[in-house]
Amino acid sequence: MTGNLSYQQRIKRRQEISEGHFRNPARRDRDRIRYTRYFRRLSGVTQVTHSEEAQLYHNRLTHSMKVAQVASALSRVFLIREDIDPDHTSGRRLREIDQPGEDSLATSLDPYVVEAAAHAHDIGHPPFGHRGETVLDDLVDVASEGKAGFEGNAQSFHVVTKLASRDAENGCNLTRATLNAMLKYPWDRTDEKAIDDDGNSDKWGYYTDPGLPDKEAFRWTRQPLNEREKGKVLEAQIMDWADDITYAVHDLQDFFRSGLIPLDELFREAIGEVGSNDPNIEQFALSSNEELSNFRDFLSEETSVDPSEFDVSQFFTDILEIFNGDPKVLVQSFSETDDERPELKKFTSMLVSRYMEAKRGMNPENVKIVETNSYYNLEIDPEYEQEVETLKALTRYYVISNPVLMQQQRGQEQILRNLYNDLMEEAKSARGKTFPSSAIPSPYRERVKIASETEIPIYRIIADLVSSLTEQQAISLHKRLRGWTPGSIQKDLTG
Repeated sequence: MTGNLSYQQRIKRRQEISEGHFRNPARRDRDRIRYTRYFRRLSGVTQVTHSEEAQLYHNRLTHSMKVAQVASALSRVFLIREDIDPDHTSGRRLREIDQPGEDSLATSLDPYVVEAAAHAHDIGHPPFGHRGETVLDDLVDVASEGKAGFEGNAQSFHVVTKLASRDAENGCNLTRATLNAMLKYPWDRTDEKAIDDDGNSDKWGYYTDPGLPDKEAFRWTRQPLNEREKGKVLEAQIMDWADDITYAVHDLQDFFRSGLIPLDELFREAIGEVGSNDPNIEQFALSSNEELSNFRDFLSEETSVDPSEFDVSQFFTDILEIFNGDPKVLVQSFSETDDERPELKKFTSMLVSRYMEAKRGMNPENVKIVETNSYYNLEIDPEYEQEVETLKALTRYYVISNPVLMQQQRGQEQILRNLYNDLMEEAKSARGKTFPSSAIPSPYRERVKIASETEIPIYRIIADLVSSLTEQQAISLHKRLRGWTPGSIQKDLTG
C-alpha cells in the first residue's frame, strides 16, 4: 500500500450514489458544500475584524472563496508543469487509473478536490473568529470535565460528515478524496501532535465524543493511507498553502487600504536601510526605522521568523523592485483614488503569483511537488515560507493586537460565554423529557431531548448550536435571552 489513493478509492463515498454524467465526483462535492447553510453563514462570520464591517474587509465566506480560487489555480499549475493533459485540469477524467504509474500525479491531484476542500476548511468556525474558537474550547473543556474541546478544523469535519445532513448518517456524504484534502490536522485531541509547548491541546482534526460518528468517519477516510500515518495528503498541503497565501496577501491589502497597516512607512524605512538600485524607489527612502524596529521585535518574540537570519528590510525592498506597477502607490498613504486601486490590485496579484509560481520566468523549484517513497508532497522553499509568515505577521501585529479590536473581542467573548452557559442550563432541564419546555431552538431541542438515547453529550449539542450561528444571530439571541431586546414571537433568530 502506498501513500496515494487509487482512483476508485478517491471517489468512494460512505453511502454510494449515482454520480451522473456532467460533473465529476469532486465537483459534486464542491457544489454540495456550497449549497449548505453552513457555507452561506460564513458571510456573517469574522475573518479578522467584525463581520458587520464586511463592506471593507474579508469575511470567512470571501476568504474561503479566495482560498478555493488560489488552491485550484495552483493545482492546475502543477499539472500543466508535469505535462498532464489539460482536460484533466478542467475536472474531466479521461480514464480511470487504479494503480500508481508514470502519470500517477493525475490520480493524486484534482483541482476540484482541492477547491472543494478549500470551501469546507473553515465551514465549522464559530462566531467571532479565533477568539470565539478559543472561548468555545474552554467552555466545552469545562463542561466535559476535561474530556473534550472545541476546534474549528474538527468542527468543519463534524459539519460535513454529520451536521450538514444531506444524508442523515453521513452529512454531505463527500468523497474520500475531499475529506482527506480538508484534513490539515489528521489526528485527535489527545495525540502528541495536538499538544502545544504549554501542554495544552491546540490543533486537531476530529472529535472522539461518545455517540458521534466522527471517529468512524475519520478512520474510513484515512484507512487506505497506511504509510501516510498522520501526514497531510498532497491536496491538503496545497489547500493549506493557499490558505496561508490568501490570509497573508488579501488581509494585508484590506488593512493597508484602511490605514491600519502602515505598509508605506515600512517600505520607506526598508529602502532607507538597504537602499535600492532603482532610482524611482531610492528616492522614497527614510532615515528612521521606528516601525521596522518594532515589527522586528514582534517577529522575534511572537513568530517563527528570526529577523537575525531573515532580512525583513531586504524582503520589503525586493518586492518593491519586482513590482511592475507604480511604486508610489505603496510608499504613500492609500487614498482610494481611481489611479491607486488598480495599482494595489496589481501588487496583490503579483504577490499571489509569486507564491503560486504561476508566472513564467520564476523559479519553479521554489514551490514544487516531490515524490518520496511512492507518494507526493508539496515542497516550499523555506525563504518563501518566511516571507509569507512575515506578511501574515503584519496583520497580527497591527490589527489583531489593536486595542479597539481587543475591546470588541472582550465583549464578544462575554456574549459566547453567556449564550453557552444559558443554553446548557436549558438543555440539562430538557434532556430526556417527552415534551421539553425549553428556549433551545429546533432542531437542537430534539437532539437534546433524545441525547440519552444517542449518547451524544449535551455539551457537544450546545457547542454545535452556538457555532452554527452568524455573529448577528449570536448577538440577537443573547439580547433576547437576557431580556434586552425581546423581539417578535414569530421570528426565530436561529433559522
